[in-house]
Amino acid sequence: MTLSGKTPKIIMTTAMVMMLSSPVTVTSALAMGNTDTWGSDDADLSAISELVDSGMYDQAVDKIEGMLKDNPENADLFNYLAYSQRKLGDFDSAGQNYERALMIDPEHVGALEYQGELFLQTGKPDMARENLARLEQICGMSCDEYKELSMKIAN
Repeated sequence: MTLSGKTPKIIMTTAMVMMLSSPVTVTSALAMGNTDTWGSDDADLSAISELVDSGMYDQAVDKIEGMLKDNPENADLFNYLAYSQRKLGDFDSAGQNYERALMIDPEHVGALEYQGELFLQTGKPDMARENLARLEQICGMSCDEYKELSMKIAN
């Protein structure tokens, strides 16, 4: 029973408090998705997230490629695909798919962060710093994606 529609708000508030006060570290999948897309009906990304978080990148690539046939304009799918390819060492494909994600959504903070990490892995620190500057413009210096990429650039 809801009290004038307040129960969902209370649940969301409680969930946010629990999430923010939890000492658990941020998983790789959290930064990958654009929050606007997570709430959409475009694709159920939970199965992909589980595969990626489990390090099952080959299976994730197969599943994502199948999902892209039905949903070729989903930046989150391209970001997950690129992330998995990068983790498998396929840097060329990863680079292409980060670009696809960013062509669909130029402000996709997950793709910007992980593309920046790819730049670092492939010896392009200046390009990583450009992504960091874009993240600062989009979400500020306090967003997780900015912090992660900044920390990796510093190391």
